[in-house]
Amino acid sequence: MSRVGSLQSQASTHCSASCRLQATRTSQSPSYLCRLWQRQRLARRNAFKVGDLHGYQACRRGKPCCTAKHQDPAESSQKHAGSSREDSKMNSASHNTAQPAWKWENSQDAVKAYTALLGFLALGQIPTLRHARFVDLPYFIGLASMTIYIGAHRGLCTKVRQQISIKEGALAPFAASAALFAGYLVVKFFPNLNLQAFLNLYFWLIGSIAIFGALQSPLRQSAGPLGQTSLQLTVPEGLLLDDSGASITDAQLAPSDIATVLVAITAATIDLRAGHQNFTLNNMIACLVATDILQLLGLKSFRTGAVMLAGLLLYDVFWVFGSPSVIGDNVMLTVATSDIVSGPTRLLFPRIAGGTGEASNFPFSLLGLGDIAVPGLLACLALRYDASRAINMGARADAAAEALKGAFSQMDPASSGRQMADAAAEAAGTAVDKVADAESDQRERSEGASTSGSPHAVVEISDAVLQQRTYFVPTMVAYVVGLGIAFGANAITKLGQPALLYLVPATFTAITLTAASRGEIGRLWSYTDNTAISPIKKAKLKTED
Repeated sequence: MSRVGSLQSQASTHCSASCRLQATRTSQSPSYLCRLWQRQRLARRNAFKVGDLHGYQACRRGKPCCTAKHQDPAESSQKHAGSSREDSKMNSASHNTAQPAWKWENSQDAVKAYTALLGFLALGQIPTLRHARFVDLPYFIGLASMTIYIGAHRGLCTKVRQQISIKEGALAPFAASAALFAGYLVVKFFPNLNLQAFLNLYFWLIGSIAIFGALQSPLRQSAGPLGQTSLQLTVPEGLLLDDSGASITDAQLAPSDIATVLVAITAATIDLRAGHQNFTLNNMIACLVATDILQLLGLKSFRTGAVMLAGLLLYDVFWVFGSPSVIGDNVMLTVATSDIVSGPTRLLFPRIAGGTGEASNFPFSLLGLGDIAVPGLLACLALRYDASRAINMGARADAAAEALKGAFSQMDPASSGRQMADAAAEAAGTAVDKVADAESDQRERSEGASTSGSPHAVVEISDAVLQQRTYFVPTMVAYVVGLGIAFGANAITKLGQPALLYLVPATFTAITLTAASRGEIGRLWSYTDNTAISPIKKAKLKTED
């Protein structure tokens, strides 16, 4: 038997199809090639089990073990990197178009989240709870945490989002200070100024939109056949936009959408006629408006978050604690409890009569939407970071299944069982690796380490993130703890508290400790969110095209 035939015979016992083929083209021992291939495969599996994504990727890229022995290392690395990037782009695109995109709003998790939000709102209507001491704390914590949860998950699949840069984040405290002080001047020197007619129309409009946007998908999920799109409506250009920001002219509606519109308009109208004093309706609209803010506005990176939240912490502390000594009045509290601007800009809960402390004559305990939205932006970024690193086992399984179908359909009926097994394993492994390539390239792109493709080309978000919320969960726990400390300080001192003084350090500490425990501080700090594009930039790109 020739040397080539001998090598083929020995390699077929132990090696993959690729190593058998390479054994016929090299002078290396087949047993050596097989041991090398098996070590690489074991390293890949071990790295994958413990979540070492970089280790997994490095081992995966070492899979062509045989050819690497006869190539210049630099040339081999460059060649593989180029082919890997091309495969990532092509397979990412094909994978994204092969299956309908996952949307959190259409999942059962969304139904549960909205049910929990409505449950907390309903608890406020129980008379015995309403008159219990300190019940406002769990009430506010429940509403605030569910608002952030819903807003963060709704924003996962949003393709158009206004991204906050470091420069914008640094300017945010100054812009907020100017707006707050302007509001204070109006309250102080123009107490009889009546802007409520204009504001009522504005709050009615955004309230109706927020309620419809929040309830449309859950009601479709719960309505059975009535939730299926069976109605078509032609709308003017630019009036409706899809998730990517493109104009919709032929809207597909479900019968349940009609009920959603009626519910939204009815709820907003009742809140308007009640003068925004029905605290349950006010809180529902305020929470849904906040979820829209968290969905459509986002931090670009954790660097931006650190700059902006630190600045807003100082802003909050100054206008609560510093303004009485500088201006002679607690500016924040004066504006927050003013009746000049009445609407869903804060969460309310009836105050027990006979209370003492600042603003004791105000009939409600309150929590500003800023104390939800500002830490919520950080929690949203943490969830998008989790999504960027999530391993989608479902996509791997689907890719492997399709590859196996193709391999078996093209297989020679005369092939041996061993040959069939090798061909199937090779096809499935290649398909899984291509999905891993796309995910790995997304991670590298978010860290500025990839040069392949557009910086905005991304792997579609999948429901895999719901089981891999490594940073989001600690951030939410820290938010609850920080808000509890803020209310505790308020109960002890009888003074209004700048909630961001407690929320910002708590949430950032949770993220930092999580990253330190995983050895990912550098990776976290270099992360840039590229899952969406700002509306202004999208308009510029359309103009250039």
